[in-house]
Amino acid sequence: MTQRTAGGAFSASQAALVGRWTYRPDTHEWWWSDTMFRIHGFAPGEVVPTTELVMRHLHPENVAPAWETLEAVVERHEPFSFLHRIRTATERERVVIAAGHLDDGGRDPVVIGHLIDITDLRQEVIDTELDSAVADFVDHRAVIEQAKGVLVQLYSVDADTAWALLRAFSADSNRKVRDIAQTLVGAASCDRTPIKHRAVSAHVMLDRLFGNPPDTSRPPG
Repeated sequence: MTQRTAGGAFSASQAALVGRWTYRPDTHEWWWSDTMFRIHGFAPGEVVPTTELVMRHLHPENVAPAWETLEAVVERHEPFSFLHRIRTATERERVVIAAGHLDDGGRDPVVIGHLIDITDLRQEVIDTELDSAVADFVDHRAVIEQAKGVLVQLYSVDADTAWALLRAFSADSNRKVRDIAQTLVGAASCDRTPIKHRAVSAHVMLDRLFGNPPDTSRPPG
């Protein structure tokens, strides 16, 4: 559960902040969940999300890749996972992962995505904080390392970010990291994970795997 610090900021020491958003290319309309506003330093509903607002909060080095990513998902229907930095309304720099895909099954196409704030989770990895998640990692190191490897290959992220993704989904779905890792590794061994560079967001992929978990009681084949 996300907590407020004494200064009113949101802390991700126990859970990543996971925002949800949609973007309609035809009308350029955005929808943000309450957590999306908070990640950007706003109170829910304080501003109207627009493409201009999104780009204005990006670190300058990430603006061009963000435009390229948006064009790729809209024009070529390519799912994406984009690690970058943002500057919040309170002038704080955050490390986030934007991930999503185009849903064109309805009347109008819509890009559906998540924004995962991993700033504090990455710092915890660096500091090797001995909280319950790290203890879980130590006790189930082998399968978690394998799961991290799957995410590294699928999303071209580093090991710290893969660990943060596992923890973010753990917090968001109220599942243990080791259980997520076992499901992911089992799915990979059965070729039930998506192809690299064609993967939907990690959250969506894991949601689907848990909706139809692979049989890990016996080896594939």
